[in-house]
Amino acid sequence: MKVLIAGGGIGGLVAAIALARRGFEVEVLEQQTEPRELGAGITIWANGARVLSALGLDALLEPVKSFVPGSRLRHGRSGRIVAGGSLGEPYAARFGFPMYGLHRGDLRNSLMTVAHGSPRVRIHLGQRVMSVTQSADRVSIETERGMRATGDALIGADGIHSVVRSAVAGPEEPRFSGEVVWRALVRRERLTGAAAEAARYSSIWAGRDRHFLNYPVRGEQLLNLGGFVESDEWQSESWTEPGKKSDFDRLFARFHSIVREMIDAADECFVQAIHERAPLERWFAGRAVLLGDALHAAPPHLGQGAGMAIEDAMVLARLMGEHGSDPVAAFQAYQHKRQGRIARFKAAVIQAGRMFNYGNPVRGALVYGVAFAMTRLRPQPGSPQSHWLDTYDALED
Repeated sequence: MKVLIAGGGIGGLVAAIALARRGFEVEVLEQQTEPRELGAGITIWANGARVLSALGLDALLEPVKSFVPGSRLRHGRSGRIVAGGSLGEPYAARFGFPMYGLHRGDLRNSLMTVAHGSPRVRIHLGQRVMSVTQSADRVSIETERGMRATGDALIGADGIHSVVRSAVAGPEEPRFSGEVVWRALVRRERLTGAAAEAARYSSIWAGRDRHFLNYPVRGEQLLNLGGFVESDEWQSESWTEPGKKSDFDRLFARFHSIVREMIDAADECFVQAIHERAPLERWFAGRAVLLGDALHAAPPHLGQGAGMAIEDAMVLARLMGEHGSDPVAAFQAYQHKRQGRIARFKAAVIQAGRMFNYGNPVRGALVYGVAFAMTRLRPQPGSPQSHWLDTYDALED
């Protein structure tokens, strides 16, 4: 069977590699003309690390992984550590695989290398999918440049503005989440003292209607920064829209001096309105199916956006291998297996956003008082609220 994949991002490339190893011929159509380092940092937890290891990515990723000793929830203004969990060796021992930070571009380039090494995978760059047509036993796509490809199945991994999603569920625009994120990468060598120590950890600094995060990436050479602010004044979704560092600094002027030092150390920053996708009752139509952000884009408050796309891709590829020449049966099984988990994930993202952006000081004191007590009464690797995410095994399900 031949499978077409719209989108050569993380989910699309994981699906391509996993399908090729199950004997499928795969064509990936990616709109970029050449791989670029889009975006900034991502976190890979045990559920995603397990899949990447099985696909043979460990050696390629080892030089660019940033292993984090622990996670911390801190009060934005005072800097006080409210809650936290051990990562590193305790986390890896509990869940079987480590948690680490990566630059998005490093992961994508490594996946590209593995995909290019498979004789069953062909990747076409600079081919943006514009339309989808289907018959009873075939599906075809046409790109902006006029390329036409036909296969037995189509996977829509083409992101939040997915053309394949429109073919599956009809026209629908992503919805604004009500949050804007300011992003930056900082060379860790520029930080000193308490800021340099804080840069070793994955930290969330909580505040009223905004929060700040930091964690290391690219072999701990860089620090990924994200400042999340509730706002409806900015609507651009571009990952590469430049922002003014003075605005970034102003928005977090009342936060702890460590946060301000991290922002000041950045050369440039980018600003993006966070959008999301509403849940679908049906994840496929005919021989076309969705995964990743094309299906369930959500704010990045759990650090599991890449993890969910990786899980989707592996589970879908495994089921397509099991169902052989019947992709529709595979799609039905895929939705059945994944729908409940994705619904729980989306609900947890909303809950996390409310926790990090507390509505008023009284509510904040209650929420963080409980978190403080839980951490000290029952310390565990990782976060107790997210163990159900970390333990998931997409290879076995």
